[in-house]
Amino acid sequence: MDSSKRWIDKIDTRLNACSLETLYTPLKNHSYPLVIGCYQLNEGTPSEENIEGESKKPSRSGELIMHTIDANLKFGNEDEVQILDTDSGVLDGKWLQSGPFYVSSAEDIDNKGYMFATANASGSINLYQLQEKDEEIALDLKHVAATNADVDANGLALSLAWDESNYKFGDDGTCASRIVSSYSKGSLAIHDIVGVRTAKEHIECSETQRWDAHTLFGCAAEVWTVCFASNRHYNTYAETVISGGDDCKMKLWDLRMTAKPTSTKTGFDAGVTAIAYHPTLEHVFAVGSYDENVRIFDMRKISGEPLANIHVGGGVWRVKWHPTDESRILVGAMHGGCRIVDVPSIVALPNSDDCIIDATRITKEFTEHESMAYGADWISDEDNYEAAVSCSFYDRKAFIWNSSSDSL
Repeated sequence: MDSSKRWIDKIDTRLNACSLETLYTPLKNHSYPLVIGCYQLNEGTPSEENIEGESKKPSRSGELIMHTIDANLKFGNEDEVQILDTDSGVLDGKWLQSGPFYVSSAEDIDNKGYMFATANASGSINLYQLQEKDEEIALDLKHVAATNADVDANGLALSLAWDESNYKFGDDGTCASRIVSSYSKGSLAIHDIVGVRTAKEHIECSETQRWDAHTLFGCAAEVWTVCFASNRHYNTYAETVISGGDDCKMKLWDLRMTAKPTSTKTGFDAGVTAIAYHPTLEHVFAVGSYDENVRIFDMRKISGEPLANIHVGGGVWRVKWHPTDESRILVGAMHGGCRIVDVPSIVALPNSDDCIIDATRITKEFTEHESMAYGADWISDEDNYEAAVSCSFYDRKAFIWNSSSDSL
């Protein structure tokens, strides 16, 4: 890395970069797949009319860009990058980190591939599977399923999360998990994802629940974020999802009775935009808001005050716990750039009766983005190498940058 630069590598994206997600399991040549989701609003003009003579509605273009990152910490050459056009703009994308699904293949019944899902502006949830190209080192992301889109009824699909605690990989060739998704017209939905190795159309995605979740002044409010209250290690709250909306509220929902939330948290000074359950701890999750704060909560004391409240200097759009270091959080803080927050006392929290965190601090600021930093994630190869990667919207850039402490 050039010592005069605060970044290791950068690229320009063709469309506005909106989300970014790394698969934390190393694949070929110890490389990590990284997918950038892009979105672009194509405004209609007065001269554009449909066949009824009415002005056309704005359309939303989208694409996925997949890079494989290795120890060189580079995005790679153009011939090493895969670009997939999507049915509309991609607003969120997530890997199922817990494990792969079988690939339907008569030739190799043990072939497996990790699953990636997107929330699209068309209102659909789209599923992709990572597959190895024959006799090549390269990886291939293939579209395998999608939900039916009803953007008029439900609005844009704004965010999604996999249920990492509900992942099943059976000896009978059946794989399963589920997804929760949120929408611009106020609702949440649950989708069952099932894969059958021997079936021709081997991945199925079916909506099993939908309910109205957030309102503002009597109208549907955007539900910016949602996640399951569980991880691959703990399913204590497996039937609970946590949502955040433009109504400045965070809500907890029991999937067995969604007529009303089991808990509603106020006290946010702006919309709740990012929620991330801790990947290894049982009771802990982080919440980001437009009010420029990241709050940490304990499920056992959800009715009380947050365990910590960290001001990060920008409206929060993405919160990512480190996959192996339990005490670090990467934050995409929109106009403020990105921050890395250290929460050193959180490791002792699960077995502690004293749920107080008083040692949080920002250890790194990354401000090279010239517009809103929307996507952010970690690249971590255990003890070998580590970096952060982030993307920004209007300037259409993505950076890989050094995540080590600046000792702020």
